[in-house]
Amino acid sequence: MKIGKRHVMLAGLVLALGAAVYLNWQFAPTEDFVKPSKSSAVSDSNLGKAEFVSANAADEQQTSTKTSSSLLTEARLNRQNARDTVLEELEKQLKDVSSDAALKAQALESRTAHVNNIQLENTVETLIKAKGFTDCMAFINGDKITVLLLESDGLTSEKISIVTEIVTSQTDADISNITITPVK
Repeated sequence: MKIGKRHVMLAGLVLALGAAVYLNWQFAPTEDFVKPSKSSAVSDSNLGKAEFVSANAADEQQTSTKTSSSLLTEARLNRQNARDTVLEELEKQLKDVSSDAALKAQALESRTAHVNNIQLENTVETLIKAKGFTDCMAFINGDKITVLLLESDGLTSEKISIVTEIVTSQTDADISNITITPVK
């Protein structure tokens, strides 16, 4: 009988399958690993038992935080869609062969400003979150900067000064052009 490529390949596959079965058997968890601990065992007397839970201030605050967080998530999505649209239009203007040099230069300058604003917004948001704030969003529009803060404890003058310091250190904005808004 002649040994061909098919026979060698078949033998290799059988060996690989055997090695996989052996390794699975060798490293499979033991019964001790699978046994539930006494603390995680559920008593049979509590199965199916209904329990009344009342809504309290903590539940309302958690619900409020979820809706505020979803508000910021939705705002981020809208901001990203608007950015993508603007940058796409600017790219079209830059790639348009028929447009004159002045229009292309203006589009390039506008795109650079948008990209710089995106980077500044991301930097400000990251630094604010690094200071322990729950969540935030920064909007830079020319010399005006708006920061939305998600804080369950409320805004104190100390928190406002921290955010103001971060924004002024990262941008050239004047303190009078910075707006800090709590998200409720």
